[in-house]
Amino acid sequence: MADAATFDNFVRDRPLCVMTRCVLGHVLTEELDDVFEQCRDRQFQRDIKFSALAVAVADVALGSCDNFNQAYHQHRRNLAVSAVAYYGKLNRLEPAIAEGAVRFAAAKTTELIDALGVKPAAVLPGFRCSVLDGNHLPKTEKHIGELRGLAAAALPGTVVGKFNLEKQCFERAYLLEDAHAQESTVLDRVVADLQEYELLIADRHFCIVRFLLDVAAKCGFFVIRQHGRLKGKLLGKRRKVGRSDTGMVYQQKLRIRDNGSGHEMLVRRITVVLDEPTRDGDREIHVLSNVPRKHSAVELAQLYHDRWEIENAFHVLTMTLTCEVKSVGHPRAALFLFCMAMVAFNCREVLYAALRTVHDPAAVDAMSGLAVALAITKPMDGLLTAIKPWQWDELVPTTAAGRADFLRQVGRHVDVAALRKSVRGPKKPPTPRQPCSPTAHVSTYRLLKSRSQKEESPPSGNQKPAKLGRLPAAKPLAS
Repeated sequence: MADAATFDNFVRDRPLCVMTRCVLGHVLTEELDDVFEQCRDRQFQRDIKFSALAVAVADVALGSCDNFNQAYHQHRRNLAVSAVAYYGKLNRLEPAIAEGAVRFAAAKTTELIDALGVKPAAVLPGFRCSVLDGNHLPKTEKHIGELRGLAAAALPGTVVGKFNLEKQCFERAYLLEDAHAQESTVLDRVVADLQEYELLIADRHFCIVRFLLDVAAKCGFFVIRQHGRLKGKLLGKRRKVGRSDTGMVYQQKLRIRDNGSGHEMLVRRITVVLDEPTRDGDREIHVLSNVPRKHSAVELAQLYHDRWEIENAFHVLTMTLTCEVKSVGHPRAALFLFCMAMVAFNCREVLYAALRTVHDPAAVDAMSGLAVALAITKPMDGLLTAIKPWQWDELVPTTAAGRADFLRQVGRHVDVAALRKSVRGPKKPPTPRQPCSPTAHVSTYRLLKSRSQKEESPPSGNQKPAKLGRLPAAKPLAS
């Protein structure tokens, strides 16, 4: 009874933390060990289980632990290995295993979202829309012996993510250990994962003729910005078809050809003459697509604008989750942490989906990501300490439908209005600074006292306000 009462207190006072623990319990299960066996090449599981390793790294991604060392001491009992073995496993984890973890987590979170009864957003009827984009991991500290003494920045790798627009979650991760490798090197794997009537939206880095032909050959579709290096043959005249949110839209046919294979295809070249230039100074952008003509060019131009959804997701990974740690220099460990941050993002979307079923969706979307992250991470250690894993299994349903009902019940206790993000007004112009000596200093107390005295005795109508002169130079402090 005491355990149930303690659990009820957490449900009432810390509902987001309880909901997160429920979602993680559905995703980070021992089934990850099967994922390891399916995706591994040379590695094997002996003393340390992949599921235990994933739970430890997930704590770093969620912000419950600041680094891998804290995560090891937090989960040392479940890991049941030495710190040397723990770090050895992290530094040698094969990229295919980390990619498999993202794929597995996407399926589990989608299962919960479907159980909640949330209908996918209709982005473009008849198509399964996904956004493809890359993220370069920033430079790390140089703890590795080969990096010491180098002045150049150490880059651990690159992640190419595929983001599902309907479910608003990451469904694939393609990892590149070589930070200098081109993102286009993963495109064969992207084509292999394509499903029928899947529509890929991507920036110009992925505008490669062979890739476009392969997507079309597999019954796929694309909306990709044209790169300057792609040269085709324009057919007919460019004609105006309407207006989008960002500018006037034109359309023209374009024939593209792969010189290596000799294959060619006819695509639509959609041009948007922008009202405002891009950051690079471009006044117009060109988008290539093979989507049937029943969908207008204005629709596709607006669809390309939705590519920013994955940029927003990467921003959440950076600002409210921990996807990068400067002290993690080994490429495989750094890439695995990024993948677990993508898993944490998917779990976060399940929380938002559950809250939208019991609260106003607009109010849920207005919640601060940072406030939600703090409401989850701060009480998490207390929840894990008070409610043991075997007790948790007795208090929370184990099926997807049962967990969905549980998430709805707990979500009613969330004060959505208290988590609303702060919206600042327009910025005021900066106050001009008074000239003074470079070594000057002032007393804040005296300035505030002077202001209060002026407020108490306002000047008469004929008296002109005194001008502020130059501040006197600071007197040298006595030694």
